[in-house]
Amino acid sequence: MPSLEIIAQDNNRCGEGPIWDAAQDRLIWNDLNSSLVFQYVPATSAKSVISRNLNAAGIALNYDGNLVFAGMTGLHLWLAQDNYQTIAAEHDGETLIFNDILADPQGRLYAGTYYWNEKEMERPGKLYRIDSDGSIYVMDEGIELSNGLGLSPDNRTLYYADSTARRIYAYDVSPKTGDLSHRRVFIQVPLSEGLPDGLTVDAEGYVWSAQWYGSQVVRYDPEGRVERRIELPVAQVTSVAFGGPDLADLYITSAAESWPAWPNPYAPSGYHPDKVELGGSLYRLSLDIQGKAEHYAKFESE
Repeated sequence: MPSLEIIAQDNNRCGEGPIWDAAQDRLIWNDLNSSLVFQYVPATSAKSVISRNLNAAGIALNYDGNLVFAGMTGLHLWLAQDNYQTIAAEHDGETLIFNDILADPQGRLYAGTYYWNEKEMERPGKLYRIDSDGSIYVMDEGIELSNGLGLSPDNRTLYYADSTARRIYAYDVSPKTGDLSHRRVFIQVPLSEGLPDGLTVDAEGYVWSAQWYGSQVVRYDPEGRVERRIELPVAQVTSVAFGGPDLADLYITSAAESWPAWPNPYAPSGYHPDKVELGGSLYRLSLDIQGKAEHYAKFESE
């Protein structure tokens, strides 16, 4: 197995949302708890902060070269520092606090909401579809903690992690409308492991899931069987994305802060935040497996 590299050591409080921008040969990711968004350019090893103060949990590429940020203040088309347009901040009277987001081939977005305080869920979240004209549709409800999203290579299956339920769901996707149906449990993560956090899908249709508390990334085959585990030296593994010129580099984010407040019922037996290395760095692992390019959102700037 190739060695794991540390690419950035910024002690991210909650590194999240990695996505590869092939047009600019860069990786973009965020520190959710610090409202920072970073970029890393492998060709020069240059790293910089591209956005401050606008909270971002999920990030998508927009077709025009801009970015879409989703977080505590809703969904925004980000143009530059202090220059963004709000696409959605509420729906049917409910404030939209987003976590991960994902664009589909038509430029629509899937986005999950969550409503937690430091200790517990205040109310269930939902999975939404936001079309390019800003129309919002509820795709699913009763979600404990919305997290990673990914599409199969044929774009006919959507994977969606509900972290504290310890589940990754699979849905059938209507390519024409983007509607979802036939929800089923793709993975029920056992209590002995961490929580399923961010995820991605490779070119072979295998699902890669980062495990919060779990010190690992797990690769599942299309039937939901464990194909491999990649161990990390930190407990709070948050998300994954393929990048690089051949999409064969796996980038892995992590978090320096534990969550929720300790003690809690969500961690595996034996876990204690004071007895592990939590995380905070960005890692890279070169593989002989290719990822697939993410789709672009299609929102128009004013």
